[in-house]
Amino acid sequence: MKLYYIVFLLFIIGCADESQKSTINLDIKGLKKGTLVLKKLSDSSFVKLDSFIVNSGDKINFSVLLDQPEMLFIDLKLNEGSDIKTLNFFAEKSKIDIVTNLENFGYELIVKGSKNDSIYRNYISLNKKFNDQKLDLLKKSFEKSKSNDLDSLKIIENLLININRRQILHNANFAVRNSDFELAPYIAITDLYKSKKILDTVYKSLNIGIKNSKYAKQIKSIID
Repeated sequence: MKLYYIVFLLFIIGCADESQKSTINLDIKGLKKGTLVLKKLSDSSFVKLDSFIVNSGDKINFSVLLDQPEMLFIDLKLNEGSDIKTLNFFAEKSKIDIVTNLENFGYELIVKGSKNDSIYRNYISLNKKFNDQKLDLLKKSFEKSKSNDLDSLKIIENLLININRRQILHNANFAVRNSDFELAPYIAITDLYKSKKILDTVYKSLNIGIKNSKYAKQIKSIID
């Protein structure tokens, strides 16, 4: 009888562990061979969670135990001496499918199964518009500097300052609007960390559950 209860207890524990796991299926178009490493950022260093060696035709999958949704990273190394490519995604306790390609690994990807990541992709897309505007202005600035056009350079400088302010305000509002998700404090801690006032505003907007998340605790440690 005691053995029955022990087996039953182990079964329950096993089921509980499975419910906490994130299963990640990765499809990299054009990849024949390489090594993949799944990792997360802990404190100021990366921690390896899982790895996968790819041979032609292999299906790539990872399984990781998560305490809560958080940003994870996947490194791809094709061979010895090659540069490491990295993609990142917001993992949740669910089945996640990621599709990308070898040429644009880390830049072009489709992620399904994570609500946080879906919001994150929207955030990236909106910020790309700001960044493209700034890049265009920087190109113009370079051209004007060659002709020593100081008046134009001053105008461009003011435009860049204005875009930066708008982008920061947009990102802060985006985080506040999505305060029910772990992504909100992540945005604050990665893109808004220079302003304690903004960090405090984002933190106060978070619901109680999100305030107990990894990234919210990091904000709290800064603003206290």
